[in-house]
Amino acid sequence: MSLKLSMNNLIIGSSGKIGFYYSQRTKLKNNIFVSRKKDKKNKFLKFNFGKIIFKNFLKKKKISRVVIFTAISDPLKCEMNKKESHNVNIIFIKKLIDILIKENIYFIFFSSEYIFSGRDKVLYKEHTKPNSRMLYGKQKIEIENYIKKKKYNNFLVLRLTKTYGDNINDKTLFSETLKQYTNGKRLFEVANDQHFKPLYVNDLIKILDYFLRKRITGIFNVCGDQYMSRFNFIRMMFKFLDINDIVLKKCSIKKFDNKIYFPKKLNLSNKKIKNKIGIKFTNFTKVLKKIYV
Repeated sequence: MSLKLSMNNLIIGSSGKIGFYYSQRTKLKNNIFVSRKKDKKNKFLKFNFGKIIFKNFLKKKKISRVVIFTAISDPLKCEMNKKESHNVNIIFIKKLIDILIKENIYFIFFSSEYIFSGRDKVLYKEHTKPNSRMLYGKQKIEIENYIKKKKYNNFLVLRLTKTYGDNINDKTLFSETLKQYTNGKRLFEVANDQHFKPLYVNDLIKILDYFLRKRITGIFNVCGDQYMSRFNFIRMMFKFLDINDIVLKKCSIKKFDNKIYFPKKLNLSNKKIKNKIGIKFTNFTKVLKKIYV
């Protein structure tokens, strides 16, 4: 399939973990990437997001699709810096969405699994009503509702689970634990009551490329197939890599909560997205040897 498409894609927030991976690995080579941070190699564009300047940029570069990665996505940082997270996750995003809707531009907004409360024995589907005590989750719910009230159909919302990469320095789920191990850590306290379905970043990149090509609209949960506790994932990781000189200690997620209100059981359904594009999600053990070499 030819990738020479008559479109230009704007990636906002490409300096973040997922945005950086996407900018490096997307197969849509005619993308225009934007970062709010200065890039030493001048690979990314940097500009003022003032309303007039931004609208002129969209027209000049003939932008037809926008992916919004920008967010303060760490729940602890959101809680500790409420004003800043509100400015970034609410005010900035609403202004951005207003411009994109006015210019009739297709956009992808990243929501989160944290919009759900994490109740026991609940399978969260796209039509499940969001409910969260977490500030970050509430911010994502507010933006989802804001988009819906606009009655605009040219958008996609991806409710993203915990995403992990394959670089030991990327500070994602499994690589961060392995990095700590290589630095000498041997005792790990890991939550046994927090369950989720982690997603490999390369799977997300494939999904994004497909959705951008096809301009898929609507709301989709995006998660892997394997559902288990954080403790069992970490235990399986060390066992698979034949690492035996460690001590794993079970604890509750409440130990790390500090009134952030982490959901305990986020069993998201990925049936809708699999039916839509036929993707087969990567088993996390296949990625581990790329991280730990």
